Amino acid sequence: MNSWVCTVCGYVYDPKAGDTKAGIQPGTAFEALPDDWVCPTCGVGKDSFEVEKEEKAKTPAPAAARQEIQRGVTPAIFNISYGLFVVTSVNGAKINGQCANTVFQITSEPPTIAVGINKANYTHEFIQASGVVGISILGQQGHELVRRFGYSSGRDKNKFEGASYTTGSLGAPLLTEAIAHLEGKVVNKLDCGTHTLFLVEVLDGAQLQALEPMTYAYFRATK
Repeated sequence: MNSWVCTVCGYVYDPKAGDTKAGIQPGTAFEALPDDWVCPTCGVGKDSFEVEKEEKAKTPAPAAARQEIQRGVTPAIFNISYGLFVVTSVNGAKINGQCANTVFQITSEPPTIAVGINKANYTHEFIQASGVVGISILGQQGHELVRRFGYSSGRDKNKFEGASYTTGSLGAPLLTEAIAHLEGKVVNKLDCGTHTLFLVEVLDGAQLQALEPMTYAYFRATK
């Protein structure tokens, strides 16, 4: 059975060990984990995990050494400031979205943002197919939206069922409970191994509510 790595914090799920604190017995494969299982370190869902590379599995670091490295890396990474966003896209008649924290402005003229998406995620397929990206910027009251769009995959369920959203000028779904939204087209991209960094020229946007934006640190402290 393969080990799986959290792409947000680096936590490694080892099926041999399971996650006994969450009631997951040793010997439980990652694929057999319940849909609502979350990373015990940072709280993201299964959709944010990827299988550990085979070459790493062939020459694994001793368990104690790996844990020691992770204990240092994880808290250090948490000092990087992130926002929390719902990134959406469209593929033909289908729509999908996911929670993401790698969204930041690159240029102001033309207005361009960078969006980092895991290649294994369903939303990645949509962006690759259509080149359309929607960004719903969450406020500090957006915990339920983080859980809805971050703890499961659109391959398994319609995340938009019961959610309030509008369709943008380019076809991307945009959440009406967000404090602001942006919509644009991919103009370039960078292969980052497990992820793709999409450069998106913003073509439309709106401020919906004058509230404080959600940060990753705030979500972790108040989830």
